[in-house]
Amino acid sequence: MPNNPIPTINSVGRKLAIVLIVVIVVAIGAIPMVRSLLKAPSSPESAAPEKPFQSPEYQRVLFAGDSLTVGRDADKLPQSFRELVAGELRAEGTSSVTTIAKSGARLNYIAQSKKLPSDLDLAIVELGTNDIRWQTPIKEFKIQYQKYLAKINASSPEVKLICLGVWHDPKAKITQSLDLVIKSVCLEHSGSYVQISDLFARASNRGPAGRATWNVKSDAFHPNNAGHQAIAAKLLHELHDKSK
Repeated sequence: MPNNPIPTINSVGRKLAIVLIVVIVVAIGAIPMVRSLLKAPSSPESAAPEKPFQSPEYQRVLFAGDSLTVGRDADKLPQSFRELVAGELRAEGTSSVTTIAKSGARLNYIAQSKKLPSDLDLAIVELGTNDIRWQTPIKEFKIQYQKYLAKINASSPEVKLICLGVWHDPKAKITQSLDLVIKSVCLEHSGSYVQISDLFARASNRGPAGRATWNVKSDAFHPNNAGHQAIAAKLLHELHDKSK
């Protein structure tokens, strides 16, 4: 029988080296494939679920007020504070905006003029300026304001109330008195008070008189575009202030 040659240590080492080289070459060639697999998008089954739709915080909104809420002396109605705020709310998902407002109206007229919508999420009340003009007694105004906010709360128990102060000279005693009433009564109803007499004090927020606007010629009293924008900015800041 022929003798089978016994492999030497050197020949075994050479075979192992060849095998190792082959393994390395194969591994290097597989790197692009591994990278592509890692970068490939996951299948629909393994994809993270989309965030559920979140309904807007204020679905049903009320604006109650006088000529400022009507939008007087803004060049165009969309530039009024009401439309600026309403537009922002609609963009966030608000589905219903009701306006109860009339130029020259006192608080009591608006409070009794129309039936309030129910289940409101937000009510923005801008009243009192014409009560200065018609000299409504402070005590009477306070009783009327309390009744009106209570009426809103009764029809909409979960409503968020925002009460604007009067559009008038902040140094005047009547302005300070009515603003104090509005603020205190609003806080009693868990609402938020927004002063606007400080905006009235800036001459650039009013006039000039005689400008053609979307409804009547302007005067030197009502807010112009800048005034409406300033009021809207205060309101939107209040609405988006999550610290409250």
